[in-house]
Amino acid sequence: MPRSSPFAVVDSFCLKTPVCAFFSAVLCALFLTRISPAAPPPDPLAPTRAKLQALATCLGPNPLLDDLSKGLLAGWPGWRAKAHMPPSLNNSPSPPPPPPPEYLDSLDRDIEACTFASRLNDENQRRMVLDAVIRDIETKSNDCHRFGMGRKVPVSVRTLRGTVAENGWQVFYKWSCSSLLQPDEVRVPNLTSPATVELPPGVYSIRAEKRKSSLQLEKVAAVTVVVGSLPSVPIELAVE
Repeated sequence: MPRSSPFAVVDSFCLKTPVCAFFSAVLCALFLTRISPAAPPPDPLAPTRAKLQALATCLGPNPLLDDLSKGLLAGWPGWRAKAHMPPSLNNSPSPPPPPPPEYLDSLDRDIEACTFASRLNDENQRRMVLDAVIRDIETKSNDCHRFGMGRKVPVSVRTLRGTVAENGWQVFYKWSCSSLLQPDEVRVPNLTSPATVELPPGVYSIRAEKRKSSLQLEKVAAVTVVVGSLPSVPIELAVE
C-alpha cells in the first residue's frame, strides 16, 4: 500500500478550516527548511582575497604579489607551528587565519598608492611610487615565507645617549615611501625605553622627540627601518 504524504493527511483533515490550513502551511515551511541545504559559512579570507585582487588589477602580473597571495591565502608550510597552533586533525591542508586588521589596512595603503601612481602623467614619478608599493609587497612576501602567514611584527625602540638608555621619548613611525605621498605619522602609545608596537611587515621611517620645556623640543632624526623577516625588530635611536 503506497504511503501518503503527511501534508496530504493534514490537508484532507482540515481542508475547509482556516486555522488548520494556517498550521498546515507552517508545518510545510518547517519541513522544507529542514531539507534545504545549509548556506556555506562566510569566507574569512574574502577581504584579503579582494585586496590582493585589487592590487593585481592595478600592478598587472607580478611574481612578488603572486608569492604573497599564496602565503596569505594558503599559508606556507609549517605556518601552524610558527603561529604556535596545534597540528590540524584534518588531513587536508587548512588555510591560515586572516591577517590582522592593521595588515589589511597596509594593503589598502598599497592599493591607494598604486591607484595614485596610475593617474600620474610623469613616468619617473609614477615609477617612484610603484617602486615603493612593490618594495612593500616584497617585504611582506619575504616575511610571509619566513613565518608562513600574515602577521604583525613586534618592534621595540630604545633611545640612547651615548651607551646609556634615556627614557621619556615619544616615538613616531610612518610608511617610508615616495616623497610624492604623505602617509600619516603615528605615535607609539608608550614612551621609551623601550617604546613597543606591533607593525605589519614593511619599510618605515621612525623618529623620536622629547619636550624639555614649553619652548624647547629635542628631536632624534628619522631612520629608515625594514620591519619583517625577523621574529622581532629592536631599534636603537642615538640622542645627540
